[in-house]
Amino acid sequence: MINAESINVDYGEPFIRLEKKYMELRKRAWLSTALFTITFMALANCATAQTSALDERMKKVLADPAATAAAITAAKKVTFFCDACHGAEGSSSKVDVPNLAGQNPSYLLIQIDKFARGLRHYSFMEGLMKLLSESDRINVTIFYSSKQVKPAGTETSRAGQAIYTGRCIMCHGPQGYGNEATPRLAGQQIKYLSQSIMRYRDRSGERIYEPMSASTSGLKERDIVALTTYLSSLH
Repeated sequence: MINAESINVDYGEPFIRLEKKYMELRKRAWLSTALFTITFMALANCATAQTSALDERMKKVLADPAATAAAITAAKKVTFFCDACHGAEGSSSKVDVPNLAGQNPSYLLIQIDKFARGLRHYSFMEGLMKLLSESDRINVTIFYSSKQVKPAGTETSRAGQAIYTGRCIMCHGPQGYGNEATPRLAGQQIKYLSQSIMRYRDRSGERIYEPMSASTSGLKERDIVALTTYLSSLH
C-alpha cells in the first residue's frame, strides 16, 4: 500500500515559472483595481467640489430677490424646450417623467449638473444638459424650484402613508419635501415613482444606492401602489 505522505513530487522549473506568473498577474490585477478605485474617487471628489461651487453661486442668487427674478426670466430661454415633457411650469405632462416644480434647488442642480458631466446617464438628458452653461443650469434650477407643483394624484392611501412613515420619512421628511441631498417626493408622478422604487429594490437601474435598496427591499407590488398613491397626492 502506498503512503500518500511519502510521495514527493517535483514539478520542476515549469511549475515554478507558472506560479511566479500567476502571482505577477494577481499583483497587476490588484494594482489595476486600486488605480481604478483611486481614479474614480478622485473624479467623484472633483465633481463634488465643482457642484458645490455651483451650488454656492446659486445660493448667492437666491439670497437676492432681484437676481432671483432675473434668473427666472433668463431661464425661459431654455425651459421652453423642456415644456413638452416636464410641463411649462414644471408639473410633468407625462406619467413617467418627473415633476421638477417645487424640487429642492440644491438637489435639482446636482442632478442637472450630473447629466451635464456624464455622471448620471440618460442619453437624451445628457445631450441636452451638456448644451447648458453653468449659468443656464443655475437659472433653470431656480425657475423650476420656484414653481408650485400640481400633485399628480387625487386619491390617497392610509396603507401607503404607513409604509412611508416606516421606511421613508427619516430621509424624505414628514411631508415628502426632501432636502438638499434628498429629492422631494410629494406630488410626484405615480409611474415615475413606481419605476424608480422597483429599480432601487431590484438593483436594476444605473442609479444603484444601497440605502434606497435597503429601504425598498421586500416591497410587494401592492405596497408600491399604495406608497406611490399616497406620495402623488401630497401637496
